[in-house]
Amino acid sequence: MRRGIGVSLLVLVVVLLGGASLLEARQLQVVTTFSILQDFVQQVGGEQVVVRSLVPLGADPHTWEPSPREAGLIARADLVVANGGGFDDWLLPVVQSAARTGVGVLRVAEDLPVLEGAGHEHAADPHLWLSVPNAVSYVERIAQALQELRPESAAYFAQRADAYIQRLHLLDEKLQSELGQIPAENRVIVAYHNAFSYLAERYGFAAVDFLVDNPEAEPNPRDLGRLVDLLRGMERPVVFTEPQLNAGSRYMRALAQEVGAEVFTLYSDSLTAEVPTYVDLMEYNLQVLVEALR
Repeated sequence: MRRGIGVSLLVLVVVLLGGASLLEARQLQVVTTFSILQDFVQQVGGEQVVVRSLVPLGADPHTWEPSPREAGLIARADLVVANGGGFDDWLLPVVQSAARTGVGVLRVAEDLPVLEGAGHEHAADPHLWLSVPNAVSYVERIAQALQELRPESAAYFAQRADAYIQRLHLLDEKLQSELGQIPAENRVIVAYHNAFSYLAERYGFAAVDFLVDNPEAEPNPRDLGRLVDLLRGMERPVVFTEPQLNAGSRYMRALAQEVGAEVFTLYSDSLTAEVPTYVDLMEYNLQVLVEALR
C-alpha cells in the first residue's frame, strides 16, 4: 500500500514538473542589459515572460563584465532589450555573438531626444529613464515588441502596459508636485557622474554638475576644483553619491569633507534588494531630494 502511495506521489511530481516545463516553454524568454529594464519588461510581460538581467541587482553596469553564463542566457532569448544611447553599447557585441539568428535587440532609448552634459563640454547623458515620460516611452516600446513576438497575447500585454503607464503618470505628477516645493536657490544636484540631467530637466532643477562622464574615468583636478568652487558658493552645500559606485562615493565624501557639505545617496543605474522596482527607485530619490534640499 505504501509503495502504491509512493508511486502515485512520484507520478504527481513528474506531472507537476512537466507542467512547469511546459509553462516555461510557453513563456517568452527575454534578456535585458540591466535591472531597470528587467523591471519594465516584467511589468508588461507578467506571466507571459521569463525576464533576466545581464547585469545583476546592485552592480555597476559601467564596470560589470559578462561571463559564459550571460552568453547562455542570450542564446536562449526570444528578445534582448537594451537602453542604447551609449549606456550599454559595450554589451551589444556579446549579444550579437551569442544571440540566435533572427532574435531582435530592442534599444528603448533610440530616437528619443538626448541631453548634453550640464553646462560644460561633456558627453550626452544616457540615463533617459530618470525622467518618467521617457520611462513611459520605454514601456510602450517594450509592449509593442512583446505584442509582435506573441500576437495572440497582444491584449494581455496592452492591458498590463496601460495599467503600468497610468501608475507612471501618477508617479510623474507626484514628483513634479513635491520636488516643486524645493526652494529655487537649493535646486542644484552635485553628483559623481553624469546621470541626472533628465531628472533635473523634467522636475525643474536649476543645475546639475558632476565629476566624470563615466564612472570608469578618474576625475581630473580641474573638475574637482570646479565643484569645490560651486559648493563653497552654496548656502547649503550638498553632494550625492550612488550606491553602486564605491570609488565615486569615496571621491564625493572627500569633496564633501573639504567644503563642509552633507552627503546623500541617489539611485541611477541599478535596482537593489532594498529598492527592487523602478517606481521604488523614483520614490526613494524623491524622498532623498526633498530631505536634502528643502
